[in-house]
Amino acid sequence: MPSNAKSAKKSEKKTAASRVLYLYAISQMPKTAAPVIAAEGIDGTAPLEAIRCGSYICWASRVAKKEFADTLSDRMQDLEWLATTGLRHQRAVAEIAANSTSLPARFGTVFLTEESLAQHVKERSAAFKKAFERVADADEWGIKIFAEPKRVSRPTTKAASGSDYLKRKAELLQPRKGQLDKEVQNFVSAMTQLAVAASPGGKASAGQPGLAWHGSFLIRRADRKKLDAALKKYAAAWKDRRRIDCSGPWPPYSFVGEHVH
Repeated sequence: MPSNAKSAKKSEKKTAASRVLYLYAISQMPKTAAPVIAAEGIDGTAPLEAIRCGSYICWASRVAKKEFADTLSDRMQDLEWLATTGLRHQRAVAEIAANSTSLPARFGTVFLTEESLAQHVKERSAAFKKAFERVADADEWGIKIFAEPKRVSRPTTKAASGSDYLKRKAELLQPRKGQLDKEVQNFVSAMTQLAVAASPGGKASAGQPGLAWHGSFLIRRADRKKLDAALKKYAAAWKDRRRIDCSGPWPPYSFVGEHVH
């Protein structure tokens, strides 16, 4: 073999070893050709590829191993980097989900080779089947319920200090601790009955002033009007007492479990 051919082969192997597959989502095999995804890759340069793994399509980009595997934990401490790459990840997943039923991957999911990715999919084939049945023709909707601050008369005694004043003001904005009141329970119950699945919110948003409850619901697209009607009904009943914030539709981030990761 000529020396220049050997050098080229070594260079290819070195390049491959320095890169990993960054996974965005997994889709069912389309009946026709896989859609072309125009969203930019996680690193801003590498395009998204449709990699066949058994009866599924894995959407991934070939990115620098050092940045997205070896030093990922350190990189995630850089808020500017995290904001940029997080937005790219979300845009890519959103476009994939808009073109096919998909299971989104968690941010930062990487595989060293196509073989390791294919093995991962093969080992979880049964779980994937159940997950796809659950999210078929459905979107995720995020819902937050805020207690509107009550108007109170000005206290006759002045606050001892500025910090005391801020503490009292914060207390007025916080919902009562303990069990949810009956009306909020009824709302959550009604939404759960309408949804395919429900996922109560975690602690990440719990510190928001006035937040009484938050969570996500997986809603069939055919039931979109029922969702709108339910939100309108409770918003009217809770006027001046509670506010409902609804965001979506989103890819089913909260309803894929650990199947993709």
